[in-house]
Amino acid sequence: MPEIRIVLSGYTFNSDQTGLGLSTVALIQGDVLTLVDVAHFGRRVLLKSALEEIGLGLEDIGRVILTHAHWDHSQNTDLFPNAEIVIHSKELEYSKNPRPSDHATARYFSQTLSGQKVLEVNAETILEPGVRIIETPGHTRGHISVVVDTNNGPVCIGGDAFSDAGALYRGTPALIFWSESEARQSIRNIVAESATIYPGHDRPFRIINNDEIEYLVEAPSIKFTGILDQMGSTFSVDVSLSPNRGTTVQPEACD
Repeated sequence: MPEIRIVLSGYTFNSDQTGLGLSTVALIQGDVLTLVDVAHFGRRVLLKSALEEIGLGLEDIGRVILTHAHWDHSQNTDLFPNAEIVIHSKELEYSKNPRPSDHATARYFSQTLSGQKVLEVNAETILEPGVRIIETPGHTRGHISVVVDTNNGPVCIGGDAFSDAGALYRGTPALIFWSESEARQSIRNIVAESATIYPGHDRPFRIINNDEIEYLVEAPSIKFTGILDQMGSTFSVDVSLSPNRGTTVQPEACD
């Protein structure tokens, strides 16, 4: 049976100077070594190092599944010379002309896949035994999630369709760029598929008693360092995870 491990953890952190966009990067160890999402350029070196720590080189990855085209999930596809890139056909088409309020989809995104082997899916798709794509639109037009049949039962890697554990209580992901009604339905569909969820910007968790959250790993923290002035004054601070946030619905996404 396939196994899942976290390569890079997803966080919900921002500052008044930048959006950090720290998404989950998950590895599926099945017939084909598969990454679900590949993070952004700011985590490029860290991603390579994290794979090396588990004994993998960039050339060992045979498949990359992009849950969606947002910059924080998709920028590092070029790192993997042997990988087939899996993306929903609606997401790829949408990325060529995203809505004006969709600040997270670069209009040049589709061009970044030039020269790579791309598999466009347009429905529920079995990629290999125990690894299945499901459609989970709403956050974006062609968002997909991955259902993996493990020895401990089915697990859903939800991307930003299930951005954080709080989505269970809100009934929506943290951000909606495409359709609020579709986003709500995608949450319900994910919960129907699996009680164990790997969200896009939070720790893996299990749903117990239908409405309780049990995190599967300890709460992480993030360390900020920086230089404050030309004299080289530095600072360092550790910050723990922020509480669950509400939902932001872009005006164009209202149904």
